[in-house]
Amino acid sequence: MKQVYLDYAAATPIDREVVQAMQAAMADFTNPASPYTSGRNARKELQNARKKLAMFLGANLDEIIFTSGASESNNLAILGTARTKVKGEIISVQTEHSSIREPLSQLENEGYKVKWCEVDKNGRINESQFAKLLTKKTIMVSISLANSEYGTIEDISRLSRIVHQFNEQEKCNILFHTDASAAALVQNCTISRLGVDLLTLSSAKVYGPTGIGLLYVRRGTEIQPLIYGGNQESGLRAGTESVFLAVGFAKAVELIQKYQKKDDEHFRELYTQLSKYFEQKGIQLNGDQKKRLYSILNVSFNNLNGEDLVAYLDIQGFEVSTGAACEVSNQLPSKALLSLGLSKKYAQGSLRISFGRTTTKSDLSAFTKALDATLTILEQKK
Repeated sequence: MKQVYLDYAAATPIDREVVQAMQAAMADFTNPASPYTSGRNARKELQNARKKLAMFLGANLDEIIFTSGASESNNLAILGTARTKVKGEIISVQTEHSSIREPLSQLENEGYKVKWCEVDKNGRINESQFAKLLTKKTIMVSISLANSEYGTIEDISRLSRIVHQFNEQEKCNILFHTDASAAALVQNCTISRLGVDLLTLSSAKVYGPTGIGLLYVRRGTEIQPLIYGGNQESGLRAGTESVFLAVGFAKAVELIQKYQKKDDEHFRELYTQLSKYFEQKGIQLNGDQKKRLYSILNVSFNNLNGEDLVAYLDIQGFEVSTGAACEVSNQLPSKALLSLGLSKKYAQGSLRISFGRTTTKSDLSAFTKALDATLTILEQKK
């Protein structure tokens, strides 16, 4: 039986060209910090990869910090900057990924104050309330470019302008962090456009290898390391860098620019096809239906369990999820969906279907047939 993978928001396969680039780089196994010839060669490969990533973001080389992935980058951005201050306030939203919410919870335990900005039923931030939450005590804002569960895109450029205006008026230095991992395939992530001080990017979401990500840190930003033991990555991330992972990450980002327009058009076609099916069935679509990532479709079923749906679809060869991969194992309703105002039943009965470059319309046609069969079985069991 053919397995149809429809969970690209959780992880993407490594692109063939990325694999080839990584295989070529595996010869540079030497520690990049070593002073001899092979070490210098490895360091050169690492810096070439850093340069490509910096160019993608419109950043300087020394502003790119390699990490193990988005979770570490988010932790470094939030904990590393907040702890340079004795106390302060941070602004975020409850719809964020757990790798942002949980570091914020840790800061609350340490005496910092977290202010949660409201979102509307589509997941869009209330800009008026956001502006009112800013005070001279605010040290940081952390809001993702796009939500990885239901796909809504936030206007980070507009929100960062609000913060910059407040900083100028009140002589403050509030930092703005965004996780762009979910949006990088189809959104312009240049720093000049977004206006942020810190930005997270994950290789595993853009057809690169798992186990590497980056944190962009604007020059002059006060930040402390989370991992000690060496002076790698401008002293912010101790540990020998993986040259072949960095090369793979850089190649994947290089390919984004090659495929971005084609990917966006492809995802829009798939989203249109599948959303029409759900609309005809009277099944609720979650997230903003215009300002969104068309690679992610999130729906909610009344009085059905999302995990049951996932299990029955898996038996039929279709791999989907109930939400963010890092949170599905807790068997609780999605906090992100609850924050949109969904009832616990609807949040518990959610499915996230996400598309990739090789997803076809026939894949989705077969998926809807399998879903019809699944719904019939589960309705009969009630």
